[in-house]
Amino acid sequence: MKLSEMKNQSFDPPNLQAWQEAAEKALKGRSVESLHTETYEGIELKPLFTQEDLPANDRVESYIPGVNKKISSIQEWKIAQVIKRGTWGELSHALQAAISRGQNCLSFSVEDMQMDEGFDNFILGTAGENLPLFNIEKNNADLADRLSSLADSDESLKGSHGVIGYDPISEIGFRQGDCPLDEWTEKTVAVSSSLPHIKTIVINTTPYHNQGANAVQELAYAFSTGVLYFNIFQEKGWSPEEIAGKIHVHFSAGSHFFMELSKIRAFKKVWKDILTSYGIDKELCERFISISVETSQFNKSALDRHVNLLRTGGEAFSAVLSGVDFLVVHPFDSLSGETTPLSERAARNIQLILGEEAHLNKVIDPAGGSYYVEWLTEEVGRKAWSEFLRIDLEGGMADLLKKGDIQESVNKVLEKRLADLSTRSQSMIGTNIYANPEDLLTGVEPSDDYRLSLPFEKLRRRAEEIGRAGEKPVAGIIGLGELKSHKPRADFVSGFLSTGGIHSHLSRPCFTKEDVLAFMEETNYPYYVVCGRDEEYDSWLPLIVETAGNYHSQIKVDAAGKLNEEKMAAWTQLGLNGCIHRNQNMLEKLNDLLTIWEEEKK
Repeated sequence: MKLSEMKNQSFDPPNLQAWQEAAEKALKGRSVESLHTETYEGIELKPLFTQEDLPANDRVESYIPGVNKKISSIQEWKIAQVIKRGTWGELSHALQAAISRGQNCLSFSVEDMQMDEGFDNFILGTAGENLPLFNIEKNNADLADRLSSLADSDESLKGSHGVIGYDPISEIGFRQGDCPLDEWTEKTVAVSSSLPHIKTIVINTTPYHNQGANAVQELAYAFSTGVLYFNIFQEKGWSPEEIAGKIHVHFSAGSHFFMELSKIRAFKKVWKDILTSYGIDKELCERFISISVETSQFNKSALDRHVNLLRTGGEAFSAVLSGVDFLVVHPFDSLSGETTPLSERAARNIQLILGEEAHLNKVIDPAGGSYYVEWLTEEVGRKAWSEFLRIDLEGGMADLLKKGDIQESVNKVLEKRLADLSTRSQSMIGTNIYANPEDLLTGVEPSDDYRLSLPFEKLRRRAEEIGRAGEKPVAGIIGLGELKSHKPRADFVSGFLSTGGIHSHLSRPCFTKEDVLAFMEETNYPYYVVCGRDEEYDSWLPLIVETAGNYHSQIKVDAAGKLNEEKMAAWTQLGLNGCIHRNQNMLEKLNDLLTIWEEEKK
């Protein structure tokens, strides 16, 4: 074809009906609706979104208030990696090193640190950097008090800016139910007068996130808490503009990339509406929206820790695309409480790559215009608003926390997440799938927060304890017939067992009863799994169960695959222990299996 002919070629306009017909043909009779999935937020996702799904409102004005003013002065997000050290001197040195390598925020932990002259020297030594401060730890009340006292005696600190505060509703009320706010309110008022440019009213949704809350719940709780704080400080005589200027909102970004991206975008839209309802000029709302995001700890694992790098990379990416002011990327080994220079550098470099190499610090709302993102943003915001109205109607955030309503709602989502993880409806690489039984657990810092991988980590610790008490748990896998006929199930069983720290030993192909007995005599394991085709089980399973019982009465035998209930009942009477199959509750099965080795050691 000549170039002139190529230029005259054209494509038919996109046609949704034609796409659906082609899709159903590829699905071999299944409908496109069979590809729809439901999220933990109760939102049904389609495989394809079109212009018809775009919300009717003005995207630019809704999600990027004051966009025309912003274009001329795009603000980079602050790299707020939390530096934690044992002394103020060590902290100062580490923070200066981080700043020299790209960090542009004074973000540090004060946990287990004394507010003494060491802190004074630390703050005065960093004041010349003119970088924003960032600390939202729940135990930072002494930090705010000490800093405000220093500011009263040293005018150079009056210009300090950033975020220092904590959220008593989420940090205390969510965990304890009751949450007196009088003392917190008085301290916030006092600190705010000494540090006029520091945001001291923090709305922190991370405690909800780390107990399994979905995006809609996080948003609704943020809105409800914001309204509560607005009302409290209005009673103290603050104007709506003063309150809004002191509020900072903090989120965690989880593993559902587009949901987390849409969550932050939806917050901006709805929060702007809430601010205007308090009489704040619409044109001023932009300056009052202050957001930080940290990568989730809820989906991190102490198993196969380097996979955490992949998780945090995606989460940081979604946060940046949503448009945040501060971003914290947790190091891949942060669960241990003892990070290394390598892990801290890798976490910081994720942000630098996103900003300096992907140039995402040069773009406003890079995800804007996507049919999927715009639709999901609208849907998440709509559902969050409905939940916010329910909370308000039933007495507000503080009352529902006392009643346990919020905790119960979050726990229901957590139970669903755990059920999906235990049946592999959701995958967690290195934890419930593709696990390495040789991977030893490192120390994990105690925390009030929950993590999805905890039940599997407990199983792995039990397996390690069995190994320390004697020999590591190993299961024998009996392969019936040719390798090609039993290998798929043998591989599945091996992967299943490895998630509980149980090693596997595959037999040579077994063609006779003598082959099976020879493998048992050679290995002498307390547990075996038979792998073969369903049609082979009728003749083989009774024979193997009998052979195992004759060899040693305590040997347990399972079969690979989901067996017919009638046959399963009959074989169980003969002595079959059970089976291993897809969609099985892995936690329950592995818990029972580890008991076999624990009983053997007694």
